[in-house]
Amino acid sequence: MKLANAVFKGGGVKGIALTGALCAVEAEGWRWKGVAGTSAGAITAALVAAGYEGYDVHQIINGLDFNLFKDKESGLKFINVWRHEGVYKGQYVIDLMNRLLSEKLGKAEVTFADLPIPLRVVATDLTNKRMLTFPDDLAGAPYGLVNPHLFPVAEAVRASMSIPLFFEPYQLRLPNGTTATLVDGGLLSNFPIHLFAPQGTKEDVPTFGFCLESPHDAEPHPTDTLEHFLAALVDTVLSGRDNSDQHNQTYERSIMIPTGIYQTTQFDIDQAGKDWLYLSGRKAGAEFLATVDVQQWISGYSWVGAKTFD
Repeated sequence: MKLANAVFKGGGVKGIALTGALCAVEAEGWRWKGVAGTSAGAITAALVAAGYEGYDVHQIINGLDFNLFKDKESGLKFINVWRHEGVYKGQYVIDLMNRLLSEKLGKAEVTFADLPIPLRVVATDLTNKRMLTFPDDLAGAPYGLVNPHLFPVAEAVRASMSIPLFFEPYQLRLPNGTTATLVDGGLLSNFPIHLFAPQGTKEDVPTFGFCLESPHDAEPHPTDTLEHFLAALVDTVLSGRDNSDQHNQTYERSIMIPTGIYQTTQFDIDQAGKDWLYLSGRKAGAEFLATVDVQQWISGYSWVGAKTFD
């Protein structure tokens, strides 16, 4: 068995493609020492951390009706945005993750301490104007949780995928009686590969980045309806930071997965679209492994205090 770390980028329904690349890498004998993710990538990372293998994760996500994610309150969309800062409640995500994690690990509510593989999940804290990485950051100021690893995984995933205006923000209640308002981690780090060893440093195990990319990111987005406007806002917020960072960073460790014509919030995606995204990920993963020399990759760097999740 070959061990590696894995980081999964956010991307809404495009996250289906992550499972294809995951299956391709696991087919070559790779398994996971630590995993991390943002938004849709947090869903995949959490399932892997619980012990699901790539094929199982694919079967789960492929079988989802993404329209169920739109568990909205009664009333008009703009009323929900005004009253709750989001159209959809997001409770379906919590219920789904609790069920899947419970089925795998046999507990009604799975915490970070219960996971067989260490997991990190990224959210954006609007109250404190910072990136929040579950569970580690919960131990320090301003959160002050005595044992952050007892935080429920499903709640962290829900916070990470709180796409602004689409989903109600996640309200993190703190021991001191205050509340931190959390939204999608993609606002600050949609692809948190920095949580492992920085590029150019030696790792005890390699880190694979599973990075979604769209050839249509530079094309104009329609804004003629509220739905189109929200989709344009989401795509700009979640992709703009990473597109800008690519001018200053390299992604040699990453499997670049084309996502074609599909959009982050395309909840009505059909089976043909799901199949296309999965096969795109599978192809990207296989091509990456065929071209990279992992052993040379590991031994070619000098150690400069890489981060681990031990």
